[in-house]
Amino acid sequence: MTPNRTYLFVPGTEERKTDKALASAADALILDLEDAVAISEKARARDMVRSRLADVAPERQVYVRVNDIETGLTAEDIRAVCTGGLAGIILPKVEAAETVRTVSTLIDRAERSEGLAPGQIRLNAIIETGRGIARAVDIATAGGRLEALMFGAADYTADLGIPTSNIGPHITHGKIATVVASRAGGLAAPVDTVFFDVTDAEGLAADCREAKALGFAGKAVIHPNQIDATNAAFTPSPSEVEAARHLVSAFREAEARGLGAVTVNGKLVDYAMLKVAEKTLALAR
Repeated sequence: MTPNRTYLFVPGTEERKTDKALASAADALILDLEDAVAISEKARARDMVRSRLADVAPERQVYVRVNDIETGLTAEDIRAVCTGGLAGIILPKVEAAETVRTVSTLIDRAERSEGLAPGQIRLNAIIETGRGIARAVDIATAGGRLEALMFGAADYTADLGIPTSNIGPHITHGKIATVVASRAGGLAAPVDTVFFDVTDAEGLAADCREAKALGFAGKAVIHPNQIDATNAAFTPSPSEVEAARHLVSAFREAEARGLGAVTVNGKLVDYAMLKVAEKTLALAR
């Protein structure tokens, strides 16, 4: 499956915003039952999200962010929204492997109850606390339905007791830990945190470039005006595609001559670089 470049967050109670989001160029939507919904509105939000999922086009990737396991609301959220139009569950504030396994079991039961195909509903876990980062590899190797990790900077900085930001060594550390854990667990490439300032186009572009360079496949966004720039950042550019095509061709010619490495544009290229180039071409296709 082609990685989603953009995941647009939408409050589960906002019908107008959901309509606009479904018509947007975001690769995936996240209907939110957690931070964007007041406690008094949780039950209504579940009903609204379930109703909306029934009308989602089959090709549209729609996820739901449920409430974290410590709230006691997760099981009820999952029972409510695991229906035919759901692509996956986004699980916030994950701090232990056991949480992944518990929620995977809840999704198993919900799928059976709804008569859905086994394995239809995916699971992404957000790593967004100090404990979550410290246990990222354990979480990534928990098994169950876990498909990918996401990094969340807002709760991470709050947990560290420092001002919310998208930059700084603490943010870079959290991102690297999330990427490394994803590889250790054999998961899909992770999804980067949202960029908080929706008016800072240059800052968003720089943040996307860094995330891509660190190994993220896409990014969560909080406003439609962030979609195009994020999609562009995580799509191989024509020059990247051409460079990758040239590298693969040169390496294959060298390989046919019995060589395991070749110099391309003054740089030594071996099988590791070949793998990256082939991944770029696959993503471009």
